Amino acid sequence: MEEQLEKYAEFLEKYAEYLRKNGKPIIDIPLSPEEILSEASRIRAKSKVKAEHGWIYVDLNEGVVEHWAHIEGEVIIKLDKLYRPLKIEIEIKDTMDSEKVINEIERANNEIKFLKDYIMEITLAEGVVEHWAHIEGEVIIKLDKLYRPLKIEIEIKDTMDSEKVLMHADLL
Repeated sequence: MEEQLEKYAEFLEKYAEYLRKNGKPIIDIPLSPEEILSEASRIRAKSKVKAEHGWIYVDLNEGVVEHWAHIEGEVIIKLDKLYRPLKIEIEIKDTMDSEKVINEIERANNEIKFLKDYIMEITLAEGVVEHWAHIEGEVIIKLDKLYRPLKIEIEIKDTMDSEKVLMHADLL
């Protein structure tokens, strides 16, 4: 399914570029090129997040894993009206001996932003948040040598009454 979503996102990006160049729509979609590109980014975000056997996997970038942080905490997944993931917020409860790596992630100033000392936010796509899932579990963040995030793995230990939202988002 990820491959199909990626192809659809690419199609929308090409159509947005066509609209910018020609200005004449060939599909009856009442969206501007910018809105079409935003839709493509949200579709691409959905293709990066999948669930399997009680785990949620988020593929962020390609690369070789050099570092990782293993933490325990609460995770909030923010979704749009179609249950596509927009942001992932991680509140760190236990660093599980990953303090040094967490400090390097914060210093690297990359795709992981620190909202407060122990709250991280990863933006997958821009959009209006309409749903959220609140879960508790262990989180593994895999990074390259420059502390750029490659993959996030979340073991769901407690769904904290978010089962319905997680099921709609195909994450449970």
